[in-house]
Amino acid sequence: MFQGYSDETFEFFMAIRFNNNADFFHANRDWYLRAVREPSLALAEALAPTIERIDDALERRPNRALARINRDIRFSRDKSPYRDYVWLAFRRPGEEKSTTLGFHFDLSVDGGSFGMGVYRENRPLMNGMRRALRAGAGEFERLCGDLRGEFHLHTDVRRRIAVPDGLPEAAAALYPAKSFYIERDLNDFGLLRSPRLADEIAAGFRRLQPLYQWFQEVEPEEA
Repeated sequence: MFQGYSDETFEFFMAIRFNNNADFFHANRDWYLRAVREPSLALAEALAPTIERIDDALERRPNRALARINRDIRFSRDKSPYRDYVWLAFRRPGEEKSTTLGFHFDLSVDGGSFGMGVYRENRPLMNGMRRALRAGAGEFERLCGDLRGEFHLHTDVRRRIAVPDGLPEAAAALYPAKSFYIERDLNDFGLLRSPRLADEIAAGFRRLQPLYQWFQEVEPEEA
């Protein structure tokens, strides 16, 4: 049962940030398991029923939702072997995780956040999204309006795509995106240390469900 994160969690994030090497990690693996991995698996398990109700095709097994602490450094300039944060991702299995629409939660020494989106470019989905917005952006704008003030849209924009005249604000912001996520920050460390965190995230995921379903109805286009 999820009981919240602890002071030890944030102390571990800070420690691994400044001691990001295999010797330190292996000497403190029990700390990581106790303070980071175990509560994160418990949080994933607590969120699984909500994810199932939203879309039962999403992967919700805790050990699959939880990201490994080891970083893939093969193609990265940053050769730090470990993440100094933790994240959960609920996406459809069998698809590329970074390009699949899904829900997420992340936590670091600076706080947490959760939301929905596509981490890296999914060109067919975003092409279909643009066609849907050109056909009529009213429903999309209404859904975004319902979330305004609570969630914030972040986009990675394809600069050479022109935004059609007349699109409303949220649709115009998303139209040139090659990837996006809509997210809520969690800076209340009392909440992050509390069992109430699971309920807060679950309620937020339910708030995002109509927008998620809008994207699910988008027909991907290759060109």
